[in-house]
Amino acid sequence: MNMIMKNIYRIGILCTLALAVSCTGLNKADEDWGTNPHVKKTVPAETRTLTFVIPQYPISDNGVAPGLKTAWKAGDKIIVHGEYADEQVTVTLEAGDISADKKTATKTIEGLHPYTRDDCHTTLYAAYPAEAVNNLPHCMFYSSFSDTNTQIMAACNMEDTFRFQNLSCVVTFVVNGDFDSYTFTGRKDVMLSYELYQVKITDTDVNMKQYMQKPATTITSNAVAADGTTVNYVYIPGDVDLPGGFILRFYKNGEAVKSLTDKEAFAIQRGTGLDLGDVTNLLVDAADDIDPSLATPLDSEGNANCYIIYETGMYRFKALKGNTSVPLEGIKDADILWETCGNGEEVAERSVISGVSYDPESGSVCFQLPNPVKPGNALVAVKDAGGNIIWSWHIWIPETQISVSTFGYTSGCSMMSRNLGALVDTQPGAIADARSFGLLYQWGRKDPFIGVKEAGSTERAAFAGVAMTVHDGQMTQEEAIAQPTVLACVPTEGDNRTDWCSQVDLMYWGDQEKSGTKTIYDPCPPGYRAPGRKRATIFTAEGSTLAGWFYDADNYYFQVGSPVSTLPITGYMNCDGTYTPGVSVIWNTHMDADTPNISYCELVKDGISKKGQMARPLGCSVRCETDE
Repeated sequence: MNMIMKNIYRIGILCTLALAVSCTGLNKADEDWGTNPHVKKTVPAETRTLTFVIPQYPISDNGVAPGLKTAWKAGDKIIVHGEYADEQVTVTLEAGDISADKKTATKTIEGLHPYTRDDCHTTLYAAYPAEAVNNLPHCMFYSSFSDTNTQIMAACNMEDTFRFQNLSCVVTFVVNGDFDSYTFTGRKDVMLSYELYQVKITDTDVNMKQYMQKPATTITSNAVAADGTTVNYVYIPGDVDLPGGFILRFYKNGEAVKSLTDKEAFAIQRGTGLDLGDVTNLLVDAADDIDPSLATPLDSEGNANCYIIYETGMYRFKALKGNTSVPLEGIKDADILWETCGNGEEVAERSVISGVSYDPESGSVCFQLPNPVKPGNALVAVKDAGGNIIWSWHIWIPETQISVSTFGYTSGCSMMSRNLGALVDTQPGAIADARSFGLLYQWGRKDPFIGVKEAGSTERAAFAGVAMTVHDGQMTQEEAIAQPTVLACVPTEGDNRTDWCSQVDLMYWGDQEKSGTKTIYDPCPPGYRAPGRKRATIFTAEGSTLAGWFYDADNYYFQVGSPVSTLPITGYMNCDGTYTPGVSVIWNTHMDADTPNISYCELVKDGISKKGQMARPLGCSVRCETDE
């Protein structure tokens, strides 16, 4: 492995996995229970003097792997059992039981109930350590262990001797830092831990079978030695093949602090160890070390320029151009451009999104939300080696669930219950919450701009990150993609009707009145798209004639529809980056072919709603319709 000096201890293994020479099968209700498994057999108790032998590891150039048990000590506890767990005996070794070389221990034990079968020579079974043993009631020739980070061993008797077989391999490391726990995860869904691990051993040399109940990819340790000197041990049952490497994460008070991801393939066998050495200088901030194998995919139902998340966790999506299948090229890393909570609340960096990274192996943007989650909006981007933005995505973290309804509109089209980027729905009866306003968009652009901090305000909501700037001139669509925080406009006298984009294209958002196709620049999340003029028009006449119409200028909201939909009076962004309050403008996809510098919208002003036309450079609201 190129990033860590690893020392693989090559030690001979005393037995081979999964060879079924005799006594096949697992401890299941329909196997090995005899003619009537519900009737317990009575076996007279015996007293026997038994000898327990430590696995004999051949010595390699590096010795025996650290952490593997090579000697008995006083206080070691061993479980010995026959057919039933309620007859098993716990053996506690004392100093006088242990040989001078500590490789064997001999003990006289009472209350043993041997388990006999015609097809097996063994009658008693042993497991170590006793505190990890969790034998099933009808255990027979099985030894079962609870999930625990410790070395486990098992044996069957050859007359009065038990030669233990090691069931674990071990990963060791040293670390220095303020941590209280860690996790060790196998990449590419390799199973490492278990709820119950069971082995069947009926012959000392060749016959062993294993079974994991509820396997998982991660081993969790609730304690870690982080003094830079003490060795930590990660015990993994069986032989382990890690084709994608591993992830080692360190935590403090439940929060991931530092992380190490090694993607090089390697394998470890039972009775061997992998020494990672001191990993302290290899650790990076856990917030930015997000592996796709730990992250929930957001694009399983389609990719887009916006993704919605409600809960804390790690997430990922393919770095593609909008809703196409075209991969982006030349990506070096990922970054958070800005974060906002949509009101006047101060926003600390990394508070809405705690970390982001780009995984070149999977071609995915990976990010995580803090715990507890902080509702808000963020813009994340991928960049090339020169720091230039290649593409960006809007991450939307609402505080409450978004609902969908037709609201009784004659078009029958289902729409979101709030504007794109709004954290809550607008509530009637009180002044509108700025968090229900959502974000603002220049027509035809995929990336949002931040709205006002409160109802009726002309001041921008608080944010952290890259500030918006105004470009006094037109931009191409490619330039806008590379500069998602730049508002482009050429001011003119009167109505600001000069287009922000130098490339006239009527289909940047797709005229769904005609085609119904979601475009590469559409700003809505998977399953939604920008609304078409006729299919999803929510206002069809003057405000006084609309069903459910109510306008509250003092509280900055209006209502329409049946069932009623409450919408905020958000204001809009002017060409120079200032805000005009007291008006709501909701874009649709239609652009006037005769006057290509304007686009259609729903305009709500002075108690009246009507179909309107506004200059494309203005920053206005979007309310997404379902993509059906």
